[in-house]
Amino acid sequence: MKPAVVGMQTPGMLLAAFWLAIGMPAGAQTLRGTVVDSESGEPVTLAYVGLLGEGGELTVAGLAGGDGGFALAAPTAGAYFLYVARTGYETLMEGVFELGEDGVLELQVGLKPTPIALDPLTVEGERRVSPLESVGFYERAALGRGHFMIREEIERVAVERISDALRYVPRISLLESRPMVGSPAVMRSPAVAFRLGGGQCSPTLYVDRTMVATGVNGPVRPDEFVVPSDVEAIEVYARSTEVPVLFDAMNDCGVIVIWTRMH
Repeated sequence: MKPAVVGMQTPGMLLAAFWLAIGMPAGAQTLRGTVVDSESGEPVTLAYVGLLGEGGELTVAGLAGGDGGFALAAPTAGAYFLYVARTGYETLMEGVFELGEDGVLELQVGLKPTPIALDPLTVEGERRVSPLESVGFYERAALGRGHFMIREEIERVAVERISDALRYVPRISLLESRPMVGSPAVMRSPAVAFRLGGGQCSPTLYVDRTMVATGVNGPVRPDEFVVPSDVEAIEVYARSTEVPVLFDAMNDCGVIVIWTRMH
């Protein structure tokens, strides 16, 4: 079957799609493909790929693998936008894609590299490691445990409070009732809790490598520690069994890790 081109090919973007008849079970709507560098054609590993509903809400997301491949199963049939972001590349949002009740829509997505400023004495050919790579963020995300958000997604859903970004994470509740006592800042900051076993508990909170709240002695309010403009990425582990050894869940309630742009 000849591929149908659904996006214009430019130096910055290549987006081609075709339907595959592979006998997917009824009810499955899957967007599958490969993210490549639009200039070199090489796979772009660990790109953040998501499906957005027509209202702009994120419905499902994941990371491209080592070969640039990804597969996103939409929760229902309907119209979706494809959102792709990776450090060092221009963010891409393309659509609308109509996903039906069966089959797979196969894509090849080309991301345009963005220039990276190099220090004057950088050795030619030396690979610059991004801050998130240096702390193992992408390696942990590739394992498929927990929930991961990068700056582009955070900026889209959180303007004034970082808790607004956490609102979209599965198993998280925002407790917005105001405490009886406390500073005005505390009264404006929702507490974050995980829904576990019919109840709720307060997670351990890290900012960069520092534990800033244990969740043991009271509610955890991320807005007290960071604002969205300072945040580069977020990791959320709702189950204590998912938490990497690098972090401790002090009350067996899971962990939230916020990476700032200054770490």
